[in-house]
Order: sequence, then structure tokens, then C-alpha cells
Amino acid sequence: MKITREAKAGFVVIVTMIAFYTLFNFLKGKNLFSSGNTYYVVYSDVSGLAPSKPVTVNGLRVGRVDNIEIVDDARPIYFVATIKLERKIDFSKNTIAQIWEPGLMSGAEVRLLLDYKGNSAKSGDTLRGELKHSMLDEFSTKLEPTQKKLDSLMMNLNTTIGDAHKLVDDENRENFKQVLKNLDATLVSFNQTSKSLTQTSDSAGKLIEENREQLTKTLSVAQTTVEKFGQTADKLNNLELEKIIANFEQVSAKLNQTLDEINSGKGTMGALLKDRELYDNLLKTTNSLDELLSDMKKHPDRYIQFSIFGKKQQPLPKEE
Repeated sequence: MKITREAKAGFVVIVTMIAFYTLFNFLKGKNLFSSGNTYYVVYSDVSGLAPSKPVTVNGLRVGRVDNIEIVDDARPIYFVATIKLERKIDFSKNTIAQIWEPGLMSGAEVRLLLDYKGNSAKSGDTLRGELKHSMLDEFSTKLEPTQKKLDSLMMNLNTTIGDAHKLVDDENRENFKQVLKNLDATLVSFNQTSKSLTQTSDSAGKLIEENREQLTKTLSVAQTTVEKFGQTADKLNNLELEKIIANFEQVSAKLNQTLDEINSGKGTMGALLKDRELYDNLLKTTNSLDELLSDMKKHPDRYIQFSIFGKKQQPLPKEE
């Protein structure tokens, strides 16, 4: 039987379409030739899960997510995900289909937390769904209190900066600039003074270095002179001290001798001290002399009278 060209072309088109459909589904993660079971999972939040995402058991891919439908007429709404396993695995209805993210960049997928207690799960059964938050979500949750504290701190800081800006008005800014200028001038003056002191110190160092030998000789001579002067002063001090002590002894002996003579009544001083009658007469004479001088001051004309023309002197009035 002869096959026409039209039949050949149609056959090629059909095979191409089948191959394209198979390749398209394969790229989507579907395996048309796999013989596995289909299960349904109810989720309140799919957290980025999408069809064709892998389904794993202990890290091994065993199936895929076939479809996700939203039930929006319920309150609250929920999602029904259809998963198909590419191989037959025995587990109970208590097995959990958990949505999780194995890495930061891999995205959400489903892993089966197998459970073998209870009735075995069959194709078409509904499994329990569970959502495990990603590391970023957990980190964000733990970071949220810290973020609130940082926000509060930033608000307080902004308020403080605003208050400080209000406090530093134009007048205060000008005063602060003037203070900075004065401080800068003081630092410049201090720097110049430091340079002058450094130069003076260098000059003194050079002078000392140039005259080191002469200064050494001068100091040596001065030290020798001081030592000799000290020795001479010690000798002079010893000699003078001996003379002073000898003079003091002589004066003391003479003073003792004089006192002895006075006590024994010898000499004028001794006679005055020892003769009571002489002392009384001297006292009376002194008193009389005092009365005479007092009367002369009161009546000088009684004692001194003279006349230029030889007038007769008047007799002295009698004392009453």
C-alpha cells in the first residue's frame, strides 16, 4: 500500500504535536507516563507555593504540585493543593504535607512528614497541611521588636537633634565661631611660644656644648674654692669662738670681783649701798634741791634782783 505524501505530512505533524505536548509538560514538571497517587492538601496560606513545585520525602523528590485552587466562597478562604506522587509510597493519613523553603533562593516546596500509625492513605485522600515559616520570616519576626526599638530611638534622636538645632540660634553660632577663632589664635600663639622655647633651648644647648670644657674647669675651681673657704671659715670660727670664750671668762671674773667689792662695802658704790645714813642724807638733799628749784621757778625775783639806775632792792616777802 502506497502512503501518500499528505498522510506522511499529517503523521509528522501529529508526532510533533505529541512530542511538543510531552516536552511542555515535562518542562512544567509533569510526567505523563508516571504511575502514582494523587492527594489533596488544604492550606490557609500557600506562602508562595506554585504548581510544578517539587514534593520531597527526606530530601528526595518523589512528586510535584499539580494544581492549586482557591476556595473564595468560604470564610475564611483557604487553598486546596493537588499533589501527585511519581511512585507509590505507603504512609498513613496522619502524614503532614508541609510547605517550607529549603534555602534562601530556592522558593517554597512541599515535603511529606511521613507517619505510619493509623489507616493507610489512598489516592484521592486529603492530607493535613502545615506551613513552616522561612528563615527570613523567622528573622523578621525576631527582628521586629528590635526594629521597633530602633524606630523609637531614631525618633528620639531626631527630636533631640531638632531641639539642639533650635538651641543653637544665630547668636550662639556666632559666639561659637568667635570662641573657635580665639582658640585658633591661642593655639597659634602657643605654637610660636613653643618654637621660641625650642630655639632658646637649642641655643643654650649649643652654648653649653661649646663651653663645656670651660664650664667644667670653672665648676672645678669653684668647688675647690668653696672647700678652701669652708676650711678657712671653720678655722676662723674656731679661733673667734676661743677668743669670745676667753673674753667672756675675763669679763665674768671682773664682774664677779666688782660685785664682791660692792657687797663688802668697798668703793663708792659699796659705801652707798652699805651706809644707810649717807643714803638718807642724799635723799634729803635731793628733796631740798627739788623744793629750791620749784620755788625758783615760782618766784624768780626772790633770788635774782638787779637795777640799772641803782634802785634799792626790795626785801623778800615773808613766807606765810
